[in-house]
This record gives sequence, structure tokens and C-alpha cells, in this order.
Amino acid sequence: MTESGERVNWRALLNPYFLQVFGICLFGWTLANMDQAFFGYAIPPIKETFSIGDPEIGLILSASFLAAAFFIVVAGLLTDRYGRRMMFTVFLAVSALMVGLFSLAETLAMLVFLRLVGWCLCSGMVPIINSYVVEASPARFRGFNAGILQIGYPLGWFIGGLLAVELMGNPAVGRSVGGFLESLGLLSAEAVQGVGSWRLLFMVAFLVIPIAVVLYWFIPESRRFLAEKEAQEASSEAGMTARDRIALLLSKQYIRRVSLGWIASLTFGGAYAGTAFFFPTFFHEVRGHTLDEANLIVGVSYGIGAIGYIASSLVGEFLTTRRNTVAIWVFIAIPICAAVFWLDLGLEADIALMAAMTFFFYGTIAVLQTYLAEVFPTRVRATAVAFVAGIGINIGFAVYPLVVGALAEIIGWRWAFTVTVLPSLLLTGVSTLFQINVRSGERLEDISH
Repeated sequence: MTESGERVNWRALLNPYFLQVFGICLFGWTLANMDQAFFGYAIPPIKETFSIGDPEIGLILSASFLAAAFFIVVAGLLTDRYGRRMMFTVFLAVSALMVGLFSLAETLAMLVFLRLVGWCLCSGMVPIINSYVVEASPARFRGFNAGILQIGYPLGWFIGGLLAVELMGNPAVGRSVGGFLESLGLLSAEAVQGVGSWRLLFMVAFLVIPIAVVLYWFIPESRRFLAEKEAQEASSEAGMTARDRIALLLSKQYIRRVSLGWIASLTFGGAYAGTAFFFPTFFHEVRGHTLDEANLIVGVSYGIGAIGYIASSLVGEFLTTRRNTVAIWVFIAIPICAAVFWLDLGLEADIALMAAMTFFFYGTIAVLQTYLAEVFPTRVRATAVAFVAGIGINIGFAVYPLVVGALAEIIGWRWAFTVTVLPSLLLTGVSTLFQINVRSGERLEDISH
């Protein structure tokens, strides 16, 4: 039962079509994030291999996020035109190929190119999987399912971390793989040993390519997409172009939702990127923890964050609306973030505060992206997710790390976090509260119109 007394039909979650779509989307999204996580774990040895520093790494990250901010719109348009199924497979497979080729990169220019293309393709999966799950889910569980889908991000990073520990610096694996690659004339045996052992990690991504091909034969096309496509072909909207879709989003009917969605996505994405990439450095340099302890703090927080995704989805689906849940989660996160930045109470306290912050701060994305996906009509949903959430989040990802890093050199990490992250989270909550308030469980057609 919900708070309104409505009986919840949990058996709806056992629908074979939904389970098939949801399971494959979650699996694919986890694999994509695992691939992209390899870069984060391999940054230290990559810096040594190519003789570059933190500023160069920051520029590479920002450039990839900025490129993705524009490419994700293309991904949404392609998905609304050619279908969810084909684009899911293509983006997952080619993204994995780019990540796998990292292992063979011998120049910094090649590394930068692969990072740009790989991250663009991974980001391009956002409108695909969100549209897929929103359209396949039973209405009463739409938000909950879309929220659970987002745990593919922390799960991917968690799996990537386990593989990094197992493969990087493992002499036995390095010797075996190195000898094989040398026999093929691809790399010398020494290139994947010692400092170069990071290349072994990226080779795992090659295994994702055949998996993506197999998934194509098991995941069905979105029934709602097929029905909408058939309806368009029989109406005056047949052959809806990319310009038509963008024009609809910028029309009087939807411009308010788009504008407020941009603000929320930009500020939330920026606040996330302005902390996540720097927390290991913060806990090591400011708190004085060892690198192992700093990684432990951040790693545990991702595990707790997965629970926060589930909790926010449950609250948004059954206790209040998703709009309200976004505001509640970020408003609770603000004082916890301040405590993480300023309270130095030891390792255990840092783990506890960081875990609590991750639960609410990072867990917000589960309801925020779901909300933005469901308030636009099916014929432009993937485009809308890309145009609103995709652009906003990736621009935030591109800008905030540079700003926070520069401010840290001037006013220190604590103040740099405080003056950028806390106001941004406040704007995320306030801008979302000005959006329409949708009762969870409504039909997509009723919401979008």
C-alpha cells in the first residue's frame, strides 16, 4: 500500500518483457561504467608513462566531458530515430573498443583521442538506457526501476576497482600477456609490466565487445517506441526531423521544463564532478591519510551511494513525488557536505560522513534523471534526456573540476569545495521545486501532455 491507500501490484515487476529490458540495460550500463572507471584508477601510472602532470590530466578530463555534452544530443536524436535496441548495442560495443585500444596507445595524442571518443559514446548511452527503462516499466514502478538502473555507475566503478587491484602491478599476468602481445608484434613484453601494467586493465574492455553483440539478440525493442513510430508514420508527424524535435523542446509548451532541467543538471553535475575527482587528493593532502586510506574512504562511499540510489527511488515512488525527493535529498546533503569539508575527526568519522554524504548527494541522481525522462513525450524523450540532462551534466563535469582545482591553489581545498559545491546543490533543489509536481505512477502520456 502507498500513503494514499493505493494497493501496489508488485507482480507487475515480474513481467518478462520488463525484466528482460531492465536486466540487460543494467548489465550493459555497469559494463560501460566499468570500462570508463579504468581511466580513473590508471591515472597515476599513465602520468608516469607519458610524463604528464595533474593539469594535463584535468584538461583531458574536461575536454572529454565538454565533447560529450554535445555528442549526447546526437545520441538522443539517433536513438529517437533508429530505435533503442540498435543504438544500445552500437554505443556499448564501440565504447568498449575505444577503451580497449587504450592498452595499445603509444602516444599522448592517441590516448587523448581514445578518451574523447570513448567517453562520448559512454555518455551517449544515458538517453538510451533511461528511455528504454522508463518506457518498459510498469507505471507504478517507473521511478523506482529507473533509480535502480543508476546503480550501474557505482557498481561499474566497484568492479573496475577490483580488477585494478588484481591486474595492475601483477608480475605473473604481465609476463604472460606481455609475451603474447610481443609475439603478435603489438607491444613489447616490458610495455605491460611495472609502470606499464595499467595497459592490462584496459584490455579487459575488449571482452565487452562480443558481449554487446550477444545482448543485441536478447534485448527487444521498446514497445512504446515502436507504437509511437507507427503512429507517427500514419500521421502528419511522420518523418519528424532532428530540427523538429529540438523545436518542440524549445516551444512554449516545454521551454520551462527544459530551462529548469538545465539548471538542475548543470549545478548537480558540476557539484558532483567538483568533488568526486578530487576527494582522494583531499583526504590525502588535507586530512593527512595515506593513499590507501583515502581510496578506502572513497571506495566505501560508492558502496553506500548505491543504497542511496535505491532509497531515493523508493521515497520518490511511494512516499512523495520525485520532484520533492530531489529537493529533500540535496537539502539534506548540503550540511553533510559542509561537515565532510570542515570536520577533521579521524579516519572512522571521515568514512561515516563521506558515506552519509554519498547516500544523499550522489543518490539524488536516481530520481533527478528519472524525473527529467518522464516529463517529456515519447517521440522526443531520448532527445530530451540528452538535450537537458546530458548537456547540463557534462558541461558541469567539464567546468567545475577546472574551477575547483584553480580555487584550491588560491584559497585551499576546504573553501574551494564550500564556495562551489554548496551553492550549486542549493540551486539544484530550488530549480527542481519550480518544476511541475508529478504524482508517481501516472501514465507517461498524461504527464508529458
